[in-house]
Amino acid sequence: MKNILHSGQGGSADSRRPVGDFLRQHASITILSVCISGFFALVAILAKPLDPVKQAIKDFSFTDIYYGIQKETAQPDTSRVITIVDMTKLTSRAEIAKLLDDIEGHSPKVVGIDICFDNEGEDIEGNDALLRTVGKHKNIVHSMKMLEWRNDSIGWTKAIHSFYHDILDIAEGSTNMPRSLYDKIKRRVPVSERYEGKCYPSFVAQVACRYAGRDLVKGRTDDVKINFSPTVFRSLAPEEVSQHPELIANQIVLVGAKYEDADFHWTPIGKMSGVELMAYGTQSILYDNEIVDMPTSLLCIISLLVIFFVEVLQHKYLNYMASSKRIFVRYIVGSGYVLSILTFLFTSVLLGLSFIAFKMFNLSFNLAWALSVITFLGTSRSMYTALTNYFTAWRDSHAETPAPADAAQRTGVVAAWVYGVRKWVGRLFFTLCLTVLFGSFSTSAQSVCGAEVS
Repeated sequence: MKNILHSGQGGSADSRRPVGDFLRQHASITILSVCISGFFALVAILAKPLDPVKQAIKDFSFTDIYYGIQKETAQPDTSRVITIVDMTKLTSRAEIAKLLDDIEGHSPKVVGIDICFDNEGEDIEGNDALLRTVGKHKNIVHSMKMLEWRNDSIGWTKAIHSFYHDILDIAEGSTNMPRSLYDKIKRRVPVSERYEGKCYPSFVAQVACRYAGRDLVKGRTDDVKINFSPTVFRSLAPEEVSQHPELIANQIVLVGAKYEDADFHWTPIGKMSGVELMAYGTQSILYDNEIVDMPTSLLCIISLLVIFFVEVLQHKYLNYMASSKRIFVRYIVGSGYVLSILTFLFTSVLLGLSFIAFKMFNLSFNLAWALSVITFLGTSRSMYTALTNYFTAWRDSHAETPAPADAAQRTGVVAAWVYGVRKWVGRLFFTLCLTVLFGSFSTSAQSVCGAEVS
């Protein structure tokens, strides 16, 4: 019996086969590979001992690879709009007030203070100095915190403001990060936060919109997916403010602690302070260059086409090598090891193309699902060949024992009808099984791999 996948005459056989049979074979192998990959994904979800591994994989995003490529191959840009003033060493509110006065003396366009003065304390002179400074300057955006989340319709139920919130007319924005604060890589920043059923702008949205002089978020209530393309934000110490007025004038000046351990966060490009995270978030809104995820349906279609294309290429390669008259080519070049290397190189090309799309259009094309399925194509071909050979042998064995002529005459019509019904019921059952497995895999892949198609 001839194995069509590994026969030495595979190439010529393919040219003689109907297109429908050719497509059906490779589509079946593709779907079989999806099912196998989905099965292992479900096993990973249901296996409790793998919870730490699942959490680590869930925190991974394909954009991390893109940022890694950028970090190794490109020089970081220098922000011409945002300057950070580090106030880590300042210990009193009077010193902070003096710093704000120094900054305002060089005419910044917007000043964002990444600190909430939530209680008056005992520093009476410092409080008075802050009140005088904040009261004089209307271009300052103050931070606030929201606590005690209830649900999606009500939102937060407690807000922490600076002590002068009820005394002065100030602009505020929430500095809340996504609610799982300390156990995930930070990739997003809110545009607004819901408090007691109403939406209030976030700190980064307030700063960006005030700098632009117009509404950049247009009623959005979702999160901005931060663009972490490597950027250098110019940073000044308090005593350096008067020495570099050119870094202050008409700029966004963010005042915060760059070296406070409690305010560090993990991001796709490493660990950074909260004020730097706010700078990246503000820049993403201001330049409208946030990362855009490819729609789930389009991602699935493109991934399936990629998997199908790789399967066809692998099949053609194996058949062509097997038909060679050279022993070295047939057994070495045509081996599975060399095929694995060539597949890796091909997927590297796909990765390069997806990186170009990311670089040019800020489009995140998550190849994790397609790559995981491609790894099972060899197994799927072997399984498909085994199943095909088994059913062919089973059919041939039954054909070798024909029924008596009289029995065939009596039951010919009924047998044909039963065979037709059984064939279509089998196809329907097979289709339903594949649909359930594919749906299960799509859900599990997003849960396990953190596929960013949300």
